Amino acid sequence: MIVEMNEVGISSEEYPIIGTHALATCFGILLYEETKKIAIVGHCTSDWIPIILKMLNLIDNDDKYCFKYLVIPGFYSEQNDIYKTKLKIETFFNIFKTDKVTFEPFTEKYIITFDEKTSSYEFLFDSRIGKFVSEKNNYIKK
Repeated sequence: MIVEMNEVGISSEEYPIIGTHALATCFGILLYEETKKIAIVGHCTSDWIPIILKMLNLIDNDDKYCFKYLVIPGFYSEQNDIYKTKLKIETFFNIFKTDKVTFEPFTEKYIITFDEKTSSYEFLFDSRIGKFVSEKNNYIKK
């Protein structure tokens, strides 16, 4: 499943691989619940709050979750994040928690792909194995 700009998506048994593309000035957000094998992806601009709310709305509040989070800046935003969007999103996840939902940083290396035609990043994540499965022109980050 590919999540488009200003949208969110959640992995499922039918669609365990999830990601986004066209990350030029935008940001990709990955939430991954390792024990339940659930991945949620959001694609946002500097107006990130509506996307975070959509992502949180996909979480079943009847169960306990500990999500790993990762914010991936787009190709241009990586060097020029004038609104400090990445920092604001990471700060949100560092602070936000409920009795049922907590967040911790995704510390493993991650793999993104660079699309030369659009000068943008993209990524695919397999929720079954908890790994990035982006393929061509891989760039390993962190």
